[in-house]
Amino acid sequence: MRARILAAVGALILREGLDGVGVNALAREAGCDKVLIYRYFGDLEGVYAAYAAKSDFWWTVEALTEGLDPTRMSLAQALKTMLRRHAEALRSRPITLAVLAAELTNRTALVIALEDLRERRALQASAWIAEGYRPRAGLDLEAVSMLLGIAMNYLAVRARTIKVMSGVKIANDSDWKRVFAATDAIVDALASGA
Repeated sequence: MRARILAAVGALILREGLDGVGVNALAREAGCDKVLIYRYFGDLEGVYAAYAAKSDFWWTVEALTEGLDPTRMSLAQALKTMLRRHAEALRSRPITLAVLAAELTNRTALVIALEDLRERRALQASAWIAEGYRPRAGLDLEAVSMLLGIAMNYLAVRARTIKVMSGVKIANDSDWKRVFAATDAIVDALASGA
């Protein structure tokens, strides 16, 4: 039942948006009495925290860094791979994209719980990089990673409803090859100090 309630959160987000997620709607969607929601999660905030903790909402650092070896791979190559995996993870998660699209104007407790999860994972990714690499002096790697990651977030969200952004196609995998090539060039330029 716990899993059905959490699955109902995602179904409601996709169908009704963030405003459609409430105790009564969750109970209807999960096919249970709302008392069970309180029993399993305490309250709606507990549901949100449990949903945010699901590993399939946002990438894990393990998934982002799988197979990357700082002793055999340059910082630039690791960053390019991680950014590519970040974008691919987002693009494969319609619920994540729906939340990202709505969160700027809809500050629900669920949005805040999911933001907390994303922030923790971003800090974990930064710590992974810091353990294995030493960026050149003057390169604020956290800020650069944040900017490039947010650009990927925005493009992935926009690709749900538009096919071209500033003259660049973003509708499908082959279109994203161009986006990744541009991101790679930015990372290479930063890594080389150009």
